[in-house]
Amino acid sequence: MDQSFRFIVVAAATYLAFLCVIRLVLGTQYKVKSFLINVIGMITVYGSLLISRYGNFLKLPVYLYYILPALLTVFLPPLSLKMKSDQVLKYLGYSILALPIIHILFSFLLGWGELLPFIKVPSLWNII
Repeated sequence: MDQSFRFIVVAAATYLAFLCVIRLVLGTQYKVKSFLINVIGMITVYGSLLISRYGNFLKLPVYLYYILPALLTVFLPPLSLKMKSDQVLKYLGYSILALPIIHILFSFLLGWGELLPFIKVPSLWNII
């Protein structure tokens, strides 16, 4: 399957997961800040995925492939959405859980294990 198609599908699923996490964290504030949330989500999710995918092309050291997206994900949404401390803790907890869950689902159901290549999950299609 084409790698570009995989990238688009994983990016869209990650963006939807980001929106769900923010919705859980912000509650009733979500509708008021929805435009800002979408802009921040696009920068955070697509920026992180582009850095991790094209870091080699940008001549970044290997350790920055994971550090820059993590810093972008951890700091941009809480600071730009002016989250309170309890919201920041919820956001960090949910976002730490969301990425491995997405990886496990894509790896197990579709056999696409490149999101977190250091976590090996067998594909359902290889088991059957």
